[in-house]
Amino acid sequence: MPRLFTTSGWTEASARVGQDIFEVIINPIQDLVKRSIEDVWDIIIDKAGYDPEKAQVRLNWGSEKTPEINMVDMLKAAELGLIRSEEFRKNAVKFGWQLWEPKQSNATQENQGGAIA
Repeated sequence: MPRLFTTSGWTEASARVGQDIFEVIINPIQDLVKRSIEDVWDIIIDKAGYDPEKAQVRLNWGSEKTPEINMVDMLKAAELGLIRSEEFRKNAVKFGWQLWEPKQSNATQENQGGAIA
């Protein structure tokens, strides 16, 4: 694998074969580390007084893909009160909405010591 990065002349097909060979070596090591960490967590959970079978602590290699968010979901979340209005506004701007700061009411301005226009 180091030659793949340091030596010129490798084709994409050669790189894929090299990666496949490398994965044959790495996957068993990942499995060993995964089982070892899960076993340690089972011991820790058991000593804390919880049931390791119910906890099911598992190590997953890699990261999950971020779900795609659409505006309909954002609107529904705002309606249900799952997100604050400030959060909704910030995300709406990311979707290309042009939003301005909300105007303060006269009563709010008086409480803050502001002048009423």
